[in-house]
Amino acid sequence: MERNVGQTPAGSRSGSANRSKPPTMRQVAAKAGVSVKTVSRVMNRDPAVKDSTRESVLEAARALGYRPNAPARALVTGRSKTLGLLISDIENYFFAGLVRGVQTAAEERNYSLLLCNTDENPDTEIRSVDLLLGHMVDGLVMSSSRLQDDQVSRVADSVGMVLINRFHPDPRVLTTSIDAEAVHLAAEHLVALGHRSIGYIGGPIRSRAAWLREEGCRKVLAKHKMREPLVATGFPVSIEGGYSAMNWLLDVDSGITGVVCWNDMLAIGAMRAVQARGLRIPDDISIVGFDDIHFSAHANPPLTTVSVPIHRLGYEAAILLIDATEAEGTPIKSRSTVQCHLVTRGSTGPVS
Repeated sequence: MERNVGQTPAGSRSGSANRSKPPTMRQVAAKAGVSVKTVSRVMNRDPAVKDSTRESVLEAARALGYRPNAPARALVTGRSKTLGLLISDIENYFFAGLVRGVQTAAEERNYSLLLCNTDENPDTEIRSVDLLLGHMVDGLVMSSSRLQDDQVSRVADSVGMVLINRFHPDPRVLTTSIDAEAVHLAAEHLVALGHRSIGYIGGPIRSRAAWLREEGCRKVLAKHKMREPLVATGFPVSIEGGYSAMNWLLDVDSGITGVVCWNDMLAIGAMRAVQARGLRIPDDISIVGFDDIHFSAHANPPLTTVSVPIHRLGYEAAILLIDATEAEGTPIKSRSTVQCHLVTRGSTGPVS
């Protein structure tokens, strides 16, 4: 006999009605022979619980198929033990190390991590913040945020937060950053090698950190009474963008002998553009990157770069946020800084 799709045969129950109820914390406690409070302490990763008791509870939970109800727990405790992380470009190798650092800190402190990619788009960033707040995160780590200062303050009205590589005047907004003068290492290196005609390939045009790094390069050249760098900005922050930016620099001034780049991806693209023109690195042009991502050491030639402890940067940001979240009124530090150093490789040399 035919029946319509979706019609329930007589005597049967729908899938939702037939589905068994999930096991409860009380059932786990009964199976493990402990109190409900002890089960709660185990699920909240209380380090004071004995290892034998913890294993007994976890074994009972596995046997019953028990899963903690995180939203319900957050409503009761006011804590979700979850952090939100927003990055601006998931294809940028820099963020791989940053995410790993945040994750390491979160795991050490028994927090989970939710990740959002914003693609350098403020509207996407706002939607991502709303999404994470909807998941009741305890705090946000925001790297390369494109929100305006007033927008950041409104986010801080709802949740604790740390900005990476960006200072904010609101005292509630914490900051983790690299040494502000790290770019000086790159510019001073080229000056010491005798370069007097230097170019700069900049970062995202809406980034204050990119502007500050460009200004740092200008200050070094001004200190040595050299002309300002020829600056290429507005290009995509990618290998392809570096290729285009380098070609633009050489079209404008073919006498450039040294170039500082916002990051290593731009620098690798710049190297390819130089080589495509039949020029030699470093004999004709020296190039310095920034970040020291994994591929920098394997470029041809290996890239001289300012090495950023990327993992440490993410780790420090997460620890700063967790400490603030758990402080409950206790004074805490509001800023942390990580130091950088120059790694000299084959992409730089004396002026020929």
